[in-house]
Amino acid sequence: MSDEVARVATCPVHEISPMHPDILKSPWGMNRRLRDEAPVFQDPNSGIFFVSRYEDVIQIAKDHQTFSSRMMGPTRAMAGSEDPEVIEVLKSGYENVPTMLTEDPPNQRRYRKFVDGAFSPSSLKSLEPFIENLSNELIDTFIDKGECEFLSKFGVPLPLRVIISQLGAPQEDLPLFRKWTEAFIGNLSQQLDKEGILQAAKDMVEFQHYFVARMNERRAEPADDILSKLVNASFDGEQPLTDAECLSMLSQILVAGNETTSASLTEGLWLLIENPDQYQLLKDDPSPEMISRLVEEVLRISSPSSNMFRRTTREVEMHGVTIPENSILFARFASANHDDNQFPEAAKFKLMRNNLKDQVAFGKGVHHCLGAALSRREMNIGFKIILDRMENFRLADGASDPEFSANALLHGMTGLNIAFDKK
Repeated sequence: MSDEVARVATCPVHEISPMHPDILKSPWGMNRRLRDEAPVFQDPNSGIFFVSRYEDVIQIAKDHQTFSSRMMGPTRAMAGSEDPEVIEVLKSGYENVPTMLTEDPPNQRRYRKFVDGAFSPSSLKSLEPFIENLSNELIDTFIDKGECEFLSKFGVPLPLRVIISQLGAPQEDLPLFRKWTEAFIGNLSQQLDKEGILQAAKDMVEFQHYFVARMNERRAEPADDILSKLVNASFDGEQPLTDAECLSMLSQILVAGNETTSASLTEGLWLLIENPDQYQLLKDDPSPEMISRLVEEVLRISSPSSNMFRRTTREVEMHGVTIPENSILFARFASANHDDNQFPEAAKFKLMRNNLKDQVAFGKGVHHCLGAALSRREMNIGFKIILDRMENFRLADGASDPEFSANALLHGMTGLNIAFDKK
């Protein structure tokens, strides 16, 4: 435990620094104090309002008219974009325009309808054999060794290869997609230094040009993939989506479609190692119902989308705190999922909770995660096959407890070195 994380337990609440890297890696003590003492807390450094209790986070998620997801108009803005080198790089790309996650109804619904079909029950059902085969294929690469670095060998490639197939790109481009994912995540993290920001800008522009070329191919020869649906879609049959709009949606689908699932798969295995009594429940009853319980409780505990930005469209008062119009909020989904008033003994990993479906890892309201059903499908299938083929999970010899990355919006492990027995 770092000195900063330890200090949170005793310092005056107004001295907590929510954006400190050590706190972002381990936010649970801070979240608990904010829920108890300052459920609406304004960070003195960034000016952001942090909202931490379950009932308040739900209110924000469901009231898009007051708590808007539209953070800015068309812009090339990214962290550090005042840097001339970054600005020059971004000029060679495309504008960042608001679409699904960064837009409000009715426009948000208009964008989202173009890709809803790709995540329909029938579409996801047809993906199951691919997910099953891929899960087994990935496990085949390490199962005879009795150990692996789970994040890179399974947690990352499973959802990333699924989303690559959905976007109609070749599987051999996986390293590129991972690099681009990390660039978008780095931009969200608020933690990059000057060099990191510049590299992220270069990678994001590379992503844009890669997909513009593929979009032009799909306009000429459509295929059965998300990319073809986007480039051949139009508003009211008249106004086709611009390249910038397509790129905005594709970047959101890429990050939301793989990073959160990677994080939850990896932390889920760690939770089973840390909680042998709950692992025993699964060994005693490996039924689909129990696997589903595992998935929901892992999502609650891990909450990979830990925070989401919102902007107030009017002055709001919450818990005696006046939040001015046009203020930036963090709706803290990770904190809501650890609220003891909603989930008794919330810090404990418990598969037999009676309100597992109350967890808000995928948000609520109009911005409920588009890929939530796909993520659940991947996790249910992935965990089932893992538990079918391996057992006695433990940290690999010499490995230390896993660490988490510092990111303002996303929360996930940097790696997980495990050992196991082949069944």
